[in-house]
Amino acid sequence: MRTLWLASSSPRRRLLMENSGFQPRCVSSDLDDDLLRINDENVLATCAARAWFKAESVHDQLLSRADSDTGDDPGILVAADTLCELDGSPVGKPATKNDAEFMIRSMIARAHRTVTGVAILDRSSMERSIWCDVARVELGALSEDALHAYLESGEWRGKSGGYNLGDRINAGWPVSCHGDPATVMGLPMKRLAPALKLFMKEGASS
Repeated sequence: MRTLWLASSSPRRRLLMENSGFQPRCVSSDLDDDLLRINDENVLATCAARAWFKAESVHDQLLSRADSDTGDDPGILVAADTLCELDGSPVGKPATKNDAEFMIRSMIARAHRTVTGVAILDRSSMERSIWCDVARVELGALSEDALHAYLESGEWRGKSGGYNLGDRINAGWPVSCHGDPATVMGLPMKRLAPALKLFMKEGASS
C-alpha cells in the first residue's frame, strides 16, 4: 500500500478521507492562504493554484524530513483549497466576528457557490492532477437568535465563508446543498476517491 499524504491540518478533511477508506498522514502547509491571492476574478483558478502551491510546499517539506522516509516509494500527496463565491467574488475565512457576521448575512436568503481546488501529486513520478469541484449552497432565513449564538460560539473561525456545512445542517439551519456536500466541507470525495485509487493503482504497478 502506497503512503498517502494529506497537505492539511484540518480535522474535517482528514475525517472525510478516513470515511472514504483512506488513512492519510497529515502535514500542514507552511503557506499563508491570505498571501496567495491569485486571481480574485476567477475563484476556480485561485483554488486550483492554491491547492498546487500547497502540494509543492508540503512535497518540499517532506524531502527534508527524516520521518517522511517511506522507502523506495515517497507516496501520493493530496492538497486542497476551498473558497466560497458570492456574486462572482471570493469569500475566504473571516478574521473577526464582524467579518463572519457580514459574510453570513450576505448569504442569507440566497445562493452561493463553494469551490474546492484539488491537487494530487505522485511524489515518485511527479505526475500531477489539478482540478476543481463546485457545489451550490442555499441558506434560508436565519433567526437573529441563531445567528447571534453562532457568532458568540466562535465556530466560524477557520472556515471558508464562516461556516461548516455539516455542522450547520446538524444545528438545524435552513441550508441545502446542490452537489457534493464534501466539496463544501473541504474535499470533494465523490471525485477525489476514485482519482486517488487510480493514482495509487498506477503507481503500485509501475
